[in-house]
Amino acid sequence: MNPPKKLNDLLKGLTAATADRDIAAIATDSRALTPQTLWLAARGISHHALDFYNPELHPAAIAYEPPYANPPADAIACEQLGAHLGEIAARFYDHPARALKLIGVTGTDGKSSLVHFLAQATGGAMLGTIGYGKLDALEPASHTTPDPLRVQQYLARFRDAGIETVAMEVSSHALAQGRVAAVEYHIGVFTNLSRDHLDYHRDMEDYFLAKASLFARPLPVAVINIDDAHGRRLLDENRVHPKTRVIAVSSQNHAHPRAALTLRARDIVLSPDGIAYTLETEAEQVAIQSGLLARFNVDNLLNTAACLLALGTPFAAIPAKLAALHGVPGRAERIGLGNGAAAIIDYAHTPAALANILQGVRAHVPGKLWCVFGCGGDRDRGKRPLMAQAAEQYADAVVITDDNPRTENPADIIADSLRGMGHREKAWIKRPREEAIRFVLPQLEAGDAVVIAGKGHEDYQILGTTKHHYSDQETVRTWLQNR
Repeated sequence: MNPPKKLNDLLKGLTAATADRDIAAIATDSRALTPQTLWLAARGISHHALDFYNPELHPAAIAYEPPYANPPADAIACEQLGAHLGEIAARFYDHPARALKLIGVTGTDGKSSLVHFLAQATGGAMLGTIGYGKLDALEPASHTTPDPLRVQQYLARFRDAGIETVAMEVSSHALAQGRVAAVEYHIGVFTNLSRDHLDYHRDMEDYFLAKASLFARPLPVAVINIDDAHGRRLLDENRVHPKTRVIAVSSQNHAHPRAALTLRARDIVLSPDGIAYTLETEAEQVAIQSGLLARFNVDNLLNTAACLLALGTPFAAIPAKLAALHGVPGRAERIGLGNGAAAIIDYAHTPAALANILQGVRAHVPGKLWCVFGCGGDRDRGKRPLMAQAAEQYADAVVITDDNPRTENPADIIADSLRGMGHREKAWIKRPREEAIRFVLPQLEAGDAVVIAGKGHEDYQILGTTKHHYSDQETVRTWLQNR
């Protein structure tokens, strides 16, 4: 139970002095109010929180974001309240991040896998798309990065449970909306940047600048992928705070003068058994063996190693830590089909991610490589032909199906995708999604594999505005049982 706080302490510097009182809880939702709660009534995209006020509500205090016509008589005006929600929550929960080794991971691809690997390697907790909490007790995630109050609530819970290390995904939405403005990170990680979320960001530059903002703050350590052009740009343009120690990672023998330490992967071997490479710094090297699949997991392992070193793990202990990592649900997740073929479930839902998973597993697949994918409705239409282009380029056979159509006509989404294919006659169109998977599986022979992309760990499909239970894994396993 969090001890009560003084109202003036919570709003210090954000508004003029007020009549002080004890606050036992804070909330942004009017439905969560009690006589001991401070209601933080901020402006949203289409509504103001005060739109939901009624005189029967009797919170301990109301802080609201002006302007607002006719606020409650005793409400406290607080300029740009929405931008300060995280700071107020951090004050209420006694700045929990200061008691943790908190790792913030941003980028387009690899965030979910990396935070899962870090939670495995450290025995800590995670906040991300796959879930919130310790790995043996994950709660379903509502967002990649929770809202400012919930972020601080989770961090306080982890602190109070004695957890020392937390890895969290930091989305571009969270950065642009200030959800993590008051979160104090020990390590920031930049994985890569490619086209995504252009339904939200104006363009790729706006998307990059949102990601870059994480590194403008004075982090103790930043881990930067210098194989990625945007990672190099962070360093070339001095977008990483000058007081931050930079650990660069590269699997392509790159270097950067801004890096205090560079971790490289050399002599990479991908085989049916997994991944092997030599991990080296300027001073030492060790052999790495992993049962994980896909070339991109070389980079995930590099980033994991860099974070472990930043946390104080001896270099000689890194191989055992990496060898112990197991696969992440819905990330290059292999399901054997019993005849030497495999289904590989992956969350890839961007052109770059789809290219990465197909290229990444190719070395593990001596036979024919199929790809089943779809594109989300009510989202960036521009990436749909690029997804099809990637599938055609890197797979031997392509099946286009539904992802989350939402309120769009699925046929229109597929038509958009087909525009990216040079040889449309080589693509099968199969709907619904279960039918596409059941179409491919009987055709797979020993050495073949199908990458089923887009849903990953998700156990639902959005049709219209309704979530329906659906799982790629369940579809494959049901087919196995019934064949």
